[in-house]
Amino acid sequence: MVNQIPVPQAKYELLTDVRQPRWRTQVLCLALVSLILGVLFVTRAWLGIVILRSPGAKALDTETLTDDAKIATWLRRARMYAESTKENQNADRNNSISSPQHNNTNSSGQIIVCYYTISSDLNTFWELSPSHIDPDLCTHIIVGFAGVVNCSLDLGSNSSIYEEVIALKKLQPQLRVMISAGGSNELHLGFSEMVKNHANRKRFIRSVLNVTKTFGFDGLDLDWEFPAWLGADEREKLHFVQLLEELRREFYRATKTLILSVAVAAPQAIVDQSYMVAEMAKYVDFVNLMSYDYHFYVWYYPITGLNAPLFSHAAESGYLSTLNVNYSVHYWLSKGMPREKLIVGIPTYGHNYRLDNPQNHDLLAPANGFGELGKMGFVSYPTVCEFLQNGAKSVFEHESKVPYAYKDREWISYDDVKSVCNKAEWIRANNFGGAMILSLNVDDWNNTCKFNESFPLTRTVSKILRYQVD
Repeated sequence: MVNQIPVPQAKYELLTDVRQPRWRTQVLCLALVSLILGVLFVTRAWLGIVILRSPGAKALDTETLTDDAKIATWLRRARMYAESTKENQNADRNNSISSPQHNNTNSSGQIIVCYYTISSDLNTFWELSPSHIDPDLCTHIIVGFAGVVNCSLDLGSNSSIYEEVIALKKLQPQLRVMISAGGSNELHLGFSEMVKNHANRKRFIRSVLNVTKTFGFDGLDLDWEFPAWLGADEREKLHFVQLLEELRREFYRATKTLILSVAVAAPQAIVDQSYMVAEMAKYVDFVNLMSYDYHFYVWYYPITGLNAPLFSHAAESGYLSTLNVNYSVHYWLSKGMPREKLIVGIPTYGHNYRLDNPQNHDLLAPANGFGELGKMGFVSYPTVCEFLQNGAKSVFEHESKVPYAYKDREWISYDDVKSVCNKAEWIRANNFGGAMILSLNVDDWNNTCKFNESFPLTRTVSKILRYQVD
């Protein structure tokens, strides 16, 4: 009996001596793995920031891109939309904001707002001469982009082009031509300085009245992307409403009552940060909802996505399920913008990606950069048509109601006649204010897609909303 007592005690001590070092080793290994992963994550994030903030990247944004007004404007907005997704993709959002579709149709007051963008060079394929614009396509043409310099509206050296667009009113007297301030020119932060105080805003309004009277514009569109966003002064949101109120007051006093519109963001995060929607609604005639650029290649979210889906699809959840036209429109309604003042944006360009693996070409496929076609991820509709004519396969995503196409490593999300038809019918059925086209320049104005049919996307929207063609 005496000899039996130490035996189990010895076994217990032996097991304890063996297990304790293994436990400590496991903890140490886990700590080392966590440290390595943390270092890799921080290094990747740091490299991304260095690239974005490097002199080369800065020069690309502020110098190279300003030579092409469209790319500068669109690339900047697409990056900010992507940033809003990055900050909010894990948030628990209520995505049940949408309401049932209205079945009654009364679109007599619906409008077609078309952006026409000016660049410094009219010799590139993307550039559309004012003389080639069909004046019967749109109810409103907004010409952009004028700058805000020294708290004044600055047309730069493009006066003759503005005059040519305004001359289209001689061919179609009911056409309204407006001027847009902002866009790519916001690289110079003209709005932020101008809205700071009443004196600056008064100076800007005086210049607007002078320009509209001199050239014969029918109104002003403000394309500030975006007030109080990404570290800007939070008071800009209030100052922007003050600007709209003061513009409206002076526009009513003008000899000819002028139209006032605002180009506004679609993602919920930017809407919440940048706009006092109900207050804005008191002063604007309508808002042009930039319901596109929902998905765009960025290094921290390197998978294919749809540029302007009408609805979400089953694979999306949380904040990602809010990145579609239907959600954005109903979110603006819920914030206080009247239905008849909501003009829903429809893009005539697509976004492209370079696939990691050409055999994996579905939605949400891994990508490692922009595609080869187009410019900096943006592809005009004629280029998409050529892509399809050269053997690319098109897939229509039935949940989201938009197509994408692929061939080899090239993958493009875009809108075609079928998808814009769906959107226009949805706009008409829900009695929204109308549709906005971005832009005439990148629709197929040169009959590339189909012989003897110019502006097929814009023309489809016009037929449905203005002429009730199904």
